[in-house]
Amino acid sequence: MPTWIDRQLPRLASAGYSVTSEPDDCYNCIAYAAGENHRWWTYITGEGYYWPEYASRTPFISSLLEVFAGLGYEICPDAGVEDGYEKVALYRIGDEWSHAARQLPSGMWSSKMGPDEDISHATPESLDAASYGAVHCIMRRRRRTPPD
Repeated sequence: MPTWIDRQLPRLASAGYSVTSEPDDCYNCIAYAAGENHRWWTYITGEGYYWPEYASRTPFISSLLEVFAGLGYEICPDAGVEDGYEKVALYRIGDEWSHAARQLPSGMWSSKMGPDEDISHATPESLDAASYGAVHCIMRRRRRTPPD
């Protein structure tokens, strides 16, 4: 039986994906790509919303670039696995940010689908552009090693 993802995101369905979590409306794709799962990251002000103080509070892709640069990411040339690095893909529709995904150590990509499930998918481009936008850029930072 087709899921909502299969019906609404046919490109993703044909490329293949795996659901990796139950729905959870405590966090969104931006928080998830930033490594958090306990609050919703957005430029909107109000109770329950978070946005880093160092970043411009706008819907523009330039603000999302500020967010991830502030987390230690830099723009890189491609989405390939790089030893010692973790990567995120930032998406946009027009001039506004629309989604973020993170690369798993296996090379697969992982996305939080709004208030719904987390999924893994093969490439950043697997997501449907009409719903999630186009990949604006890939960013990377040195993988953090856990403390001893």
